[in-house]
Amino acid sequence: MYLEAPQLPPDNQLEADVAIVGAGPAGIVLALELAEAGRRVLLIDSGGHSFDPETQQLGETAGRDSYHAPASLTTRRQIGGASNLWAGRCVPFDPIDFQPRRIAGYARWPVSYEELREYFTRAGRWFVCGDPVFDAEEIPSLAGRSLIPGWPGGAIRATALERWSLPTNFGHRYHSRLKLSRLITVATKLTCTEIVCNSSGSGVRYLIAQTLSRNRVFIRASCYVLACGGLESTRLLFASNATHREGIGNHSGHLGRWYMGHVESRIANVHFRTPPQETLYDYERDQAGVYVRRRFSFAPEFCLEHDLPNAVMWLNNPELGEPSHRNGVLSFIYLTLTSPLGPRLVSEAIRLGQVGAERPSSRREHMANVLRELGPTLIFALDFGYQRFVKRGRKPPGVFVRNPANIYPLKYHGEHLPHYHSRVVPTHERDALGMPRLRTEMRFEDSDFDGALRAHRHFDGYLREHKLGHLEFVGGDDPDSTIRRQVFGGYHQAGTTRMAAEPSEGVLDPNLAVHGFEDLFVASSSAFVTSSQANTTFMIVVFALRLADHLRRGLPQAKAQLLASRP
Repeated sequence: MYLEAPQLPPDNQLEADVAIVGAGPAGIVLALELAEAGRRVLLIDSGGHSFDPETQQLGETAGRDSYHAPASLTTRRQIGGASNLWAGRCVPFDPIDFQPRRIAGYARWPVSYEELREYFTRAGRWFVCGDPVFDAEEIPSLAGRSLIPGWPGGAIRATALERWSLPTNFGHRYHSRLKLSRLITVATKLTCTEIVCNSSGSGVRYLIAQTLSRNRVFIRASCYVLACGGLESTRLLFASNATHREGIGNHSGHLGRWYMGHVESRIANVHFRTPPQETLYDYERDQAGVYVRRRFSFAPEFCLEHDLPNAVMWLNNPELGEPSHRNGVLSFIYLTLTSPLGPRLVSEAIRLGQVGAERPSSRREHMANVLRELGPTLIFALDFGYQRFVKRGRKPPGVFVRNPANIYPLKYHGEHLPHYHSRVVPTHERDALGMPRLRTEMRFEDSDFDGALRAHRHFDGYLREHKLGHLEFVGGDDPDSTIRRQVFGGYHQAGTTRMAAEPSEGVLDPNLAVHGFEDLFVASSSAFVTSSQANTTFMIVVFALRLADHLRRGLPQAKAQLLASRP
């Protein structure tokens, strides 16, 4: 059932077994899983079914962080959350991410990879991305072929896969199930602004939520889950400081700390010596028709031996905005994305990432490229337009073009190492509902840049050793400076409520409960201890499924205890 909070009378009270704040992928999956177990669920979201700029403005951050993208590009206050912006890439974390490593400051996860891997199949069903197979050698239809012919494997592998969802917008795909469920109430246009604790500060009495018109709604439940994203979950804990002066969960000073994204760069072109027509540069499809793409990855033992961050690399297109690529298809894509139609086709973050936010380019030269290759470009436009925007079912995730010279830009995507001074903090600036805005202070240290550069050096050495090619660093003879100029974050928000076995080491316990609480949980990438090479979306749902199982087992006893203790 859906209800719009602005239609509720002032100071109304809503009750449920479980109250979930945030209707993104984690919140929606958690709500539906718990309803299947017979729990009454209240799912609230700041937004509605469509985008509202006034509501989105509530989440803007204060000040300017040169390393951080605006929240308007990285978050979405709308049913479905960030899946309204997401392109569909599904990648899990790796076993090495859960090992204490010197380069990651010996950070310790309180859960194991093996425990989480049990949830990969269920997560894949929610994402509609097929079986959780992320190595081409494990898929019969793909095995036996190599990204680059003659690739020997070993230290650097060419069989790692990323899987692609439909892409699945969780708000759209699961709308009917939420609406028809007798046990789920979805309250839209309702923003949680405070967690009110009991007198001992060890439990939640109720939540206070508000509409944009400042009407208050009180929410009571047996347990509460914050699933409102990497920044907003942390912000709400900071803002709820009536009982806990420094914010709920800030018992040991970790709240807001260890803020991570990813280290991304394009500092080199790879020149292959192999036959160009045999390079598997594009998307492939597995036996179920799911789009997959191959990537280069470093063997875990190689990473440990050489003290490297966990990272992957993949072949990329030339910069779209540079007409010197002389490719009609790429110029057509550039002209389309920079036209008034562009913002309607992809999210603004993806669009700007493709065309460049401030990079001027000659539209005349791009038009010349299109006219020079008019026939193939028209065929591409008609075919891709039909496949992407008309045909039902799976959509091609994007476009990659073959380079006849077998030279490709190399995209690096690696973990952002955990740093204590990389953080978010509350400020005195307030939003329209009176909540303190956050200021981001994302930090990348020398170890991040050095790790990325050494990974490229090892990749170059591997190519030369096996006579497969070499890397050509772009931007002159100082690739370190090039990395430093390119690094930018905020799209994958992790670490600010990190999990830990002991309260002295983090905010959340191994079951995602705030240390010291039995009824307050956080289902967000803010719980992550390290950031891996993977984007966060797939693992957020993995943790939501694990939390659902925990609440299925523990809610009845917790409910009886909490109801008996209420005033």
